[in-house]
Amino acid sequence: MMVLNRVERAPGLDEAASAGVRVLEPGRNRGYAGGSSYGARHATRETLLFLNPDTTVAPGAVSELVRTLDDESVAIAMGRLRRMDRPELLNSAGCVIHIVGLAWSDGYDEPADSIRSPREITYANGSVLAIRTALFRALGGFTPELFLYHEDLELGWRARMRGYRVVLEPAADVFHEYDYARNVRKNYFMERNRLIFVGSAYSLRLLVLLAPVLVAAEAGLVLVAWREGWLRDKLAGWAWCGRHAGWLLRHRRGLQRERTVSDRELARHLTPVINPGMVPVPAAVARANGLVAAYWSMVLRLP
Repeated sequence: MMVLNRVERAPGLDEAASAGVRVLEPGRNRGYAGGSSYGARHATRETLLFLNPDTTVAPGAVSELVRTLDDESVAIAMGRLRRMDRPELLNSAGCVIHIVGLAWSDGYDEPADSIRSPREITYANGSVLAIRTALFRALGGFTPELFLYHEDLELGWRARMRGYRVVLEPAADVFHEYDYARNVRKNYFMERNRLIFVGSAYSLRLLVLLAPVLVAAEAGLVLVAWREGWLRDKLAGWAWCGRHAGWLLRHRRGLQRERTVSDRELARHLTPVINPGMVPVPAAVARANGLVAAYWSMVLRLP
């Protein structure tokens, strides 16, 4: 099944349909989150596989992902995501969540052969993500308001809030034509959706404990946005959250009702250190990592 988010028809769709691919056209651009959920509503098989259009799946990879999901404790399975231009290197070995909601792909540019056995990851990169259809629907699917970016993070976190695991299966290779700066509005969506995630998925207790770090992070991100020329996008993210405060509160209540595990269990999937491999870390951030890590260690020791 293929979901075409744009109104116009793309080349090759007629050929895809004749090959047994069901093409859905929702009539408007719903983004990754809305388009994927739209397709999932029409799915009839037991497993859903979400793939970016710039990926290529190695033979046997889909079967390995389906097999991984035979374990009922596993909510989401991800393939070993390798760079298309340099397949000996990883594009992603799962994703990382910082305590302030920043997120990035783990293992970028590391040797693909460094991962030879399945391992648990914080959440799966949406470029290649498999999940049982029934569970995807039970979790509510991707949140359409997110539109683009962090929808995979939130889905993985909602699964963890219910006690499920997320696993990387290295026997399932997928190759990705990755371009970090492809989307000119990436900063807007990533910052806005980070705020949505932190504000709705974290417990009130965790928000209070992290308040000093969260406030410092906001101040730092404003400075970075101003220096790099995307301050308007940063402010637009705040404005969106303000205009949709009622929805945010309802969304938060829904997520918090779902959870069956403690803050302490969820906290072990967060990191206090910012160290993405695909972008340079500013010197000030590198220096702050130690302080934030010390503060996080203190928080984790609280009863």
